[in-house]
Amino acid sequence: MSKTLRLAILGAGTVGGGVLTLLRENADLLYAQTGKQFVVRHVVVRDLSKPRAVSIAPQVLTTDAQRAISDPRVDVVLELMGGLEPARTLIREALLHGKHVITANKLVIAVAGDELIRLAQKQRVRLLYEASVAGSLPILTALQGALGGNRITRIVGIVNSTTNFILREMEHAVEAGEPAEDAYANALRKAQELGYAEADPTSDVEGYDAQYKTAILARLAFLQYVPVESVYREGITHLSGRDLLWATRLQMGLKLLSITERLPDGRLCARVHPTLLPREHPLYAVRGAFSGIWLQGNGFQEMLFHGFGAGARATASAVVGDLIEVARHPRPLRFEDPSLRAGETAPLETLSMRYYLRLTASDETALRLVRETLHALGAELHPAESLANGIEQVALTPMLNEGEFQARLTALRQQTGVQIQVIRVL
Repeated sequence: MSKTLRLAILGAGTVGGGVLTLLRENADLLYAQTGKQFVVRHVVVRDLSKPRAVSIAPQVLTTDAQRAISDPRVDVVLELMGGLEPARTLIREALLHGKHVITANKLVIAVAGDELIRLAQKQRVRLLYEASVAGSLPILTALQGALGGNRITRIVGIVNSTTNFILREMEHAVEAGEPAEDAYANALRKAQELGYAEADPTSDVEGYDAQYKTAILARLAFLQYVPVESVYREGITHLSGRDLLWATRLQMGLKLLSITERLPDGRLCARVHPTLLPREHPLYAVRGAFSGIWLQGNGFQEMLFHGFGAGARATASAVVGDLIEVARHPRPLRFEDPSLRAGETAPLETLSMRYYLRLTASDETALRLVRETLHALGAELHPAESLANGIEQVALTPMLNEGEFQARLTALRQQTGVQIQVIRVL
C-alpha cells in the first residue's frame, strides 16, 4: 500500500491557500493520523503571475485543469474554486477519471449533489464535502457517523457567519446609541473590510449561501433528498437597526437561521429567514463570524456545534479532515446513499408561527386599522412611539398560520399604506 496520497488542488485563493498552509504546518500530525504523506502534484490557477499569500513551487502551478485531473499519478482532486461552472464539470470529470474528490463548494453540492454522489459511487471513489457547510464545524461527518443512530427531529443553525457578524455589529451599534438607519450599511462595510463579506455580498445577505447549505444539511440530517428550490429563502437586507433595538428591548436576539424539521404529516420543511430567538437559546451566544448548529434527536436529545465559520483556516480545517477520511477509508459504501431517497417537502405557508411586527405610519389614523386587526388576532401590542418620520408600534402575535397571516398583512398594507416589518419568532 502506497505511503503517499497525491493531490491536485483546483484553486489557490483563500481556501486553497489555507489548505496548503495546513498541509505544511501539520504534515507530521497528518502522517501520524493516516500513515501517509500528502504530496501536492498540481495547483490549478487562472493566472500564473498573480501574487499569492502562500508560496507555491512553480513546477506544481498550472492553468491546465484537465491535465491535473487526468494525471494518473493523482489520487485526490480538491475542488476549491467555487461557483457552479466550471467546478461542476471538473468534479464530474475527475470522478470519471477515478479520482476521489473533496470540495468546499456548497452551490455544486446543493444543485448537483445527487448526480455527483451517484457517479462517485458508480466509480467506486469518495466524494466528500464537509467544508461546504459551516466552516470548521464537522457537522456533516457527525450526521453520517456518531449521530447516525439518532432520528433527527429538528436542526436549527447559523450557517452563514457573514450575516451573523453583520447582525451582531448592528446590535452593538444601536446599543451604543448610533443612528439606527445607518446600522446595516456600517456593519456590512466593516464585514467587507475584515474580509468576511465579498465586494458583492448578495449571496450572503440575500440568504442564497444559507439556502444552499440548508439543502445539504437537511438531506443528511433527515435522509431525504431536498431540492434547493424547495428551501424557503429570505435575507437580511430589509432589516433595520430599529429591529435590533426592539430585539434588545424584548430580551431577544436576531439571527439569520436555517431551520429544517419533520412535520407531523411526514413532510419536511426547510427554510432560511431572519428569526427572533430568546436570549437563553444556545444559538444566541453564537457571536461574530462564528457558525452554530443546534440539533434535536431522539437519542442525544439536543446538541450544539459551535465554531469559527469564516476564513481560510476554518474551511481548510474541514477540507483536511476529509483528506484524512479518504486516506483511512478510500472505498465508498456499497449500498445507495440513503440521503438521496425521495420524499415530500412542505411549503412555509403550511406552518404556524409567532411573529414580531414593527408598524410605521405617518399618523395615528392610518395605524388604527392595523392595530385593531392585530388586537383581534390576540397580538400583544407595545406602546406606540413618535419618530421623526411618523409613529412606530411593535406587536408580538400568538401562533398563527403563515399563509393566512401573510395574506391578511398584504391586504392591510394595500388598504392602509402602513409599513409593516415582519420577523418570525423561533
